Amino acid sequence: MGLEYRGEDYRWYKDRAVRPMEDFNRDNEVGIFAGRLESMYAAISREDIKALIDRGERITLLGVLPPDEFEKEHIRGSINIPLPAIERDSIRLLGKEDLIIIYDRDSRSLASAVAVDKLYTLAYRKTLRYQGGLEDWKKAGYCVEGRSIPKEAQAGQG
Repeated sequence: MGLEYRGEDYRWYKDRAVRPMEDFNRDNEVGIFAGRLESMYAAISREDIKALIDRGERITLLGVLPPDEFEKEHIRGSINIPLPAIERDSIRLLGKEDLIIIYDRDSRSLASAVAVDKLYTLAYRKTLRYQGGLEDWKKAGYCVEGRSIPKEAQAGQG
């Protein structure tokens, strides 16, 4: 005999103190799944990203940095959707068939892994995680832009 949902089966729940969810990231303990998230989805290296850019491939570089960090410095040509806004803003800013490469600050941050997981849940199947992030990109001498980078330096980077 299978279990069937009937409203009265869950009467025990009505007496629990439940508050409405305000912020998915704060209200859920995503950290306990972090190790698994890092290995669940495909990753891409900085050399492969650079090769895609050099070939003129159509990609969307997505920084999941906080807005103030993104404005200060980000990979040239990338867009910003802070992690707490992924569910809300992805529909407006990303195409379901786009190749989306997600990055964060550095390899220690798990925000990019969480973002890939969220986008995958929202049916974005062409998502890759650039684990090295902005710091790895800069270490290679690749293009960054933002208010902390002088215009002359932005124009001269490869």
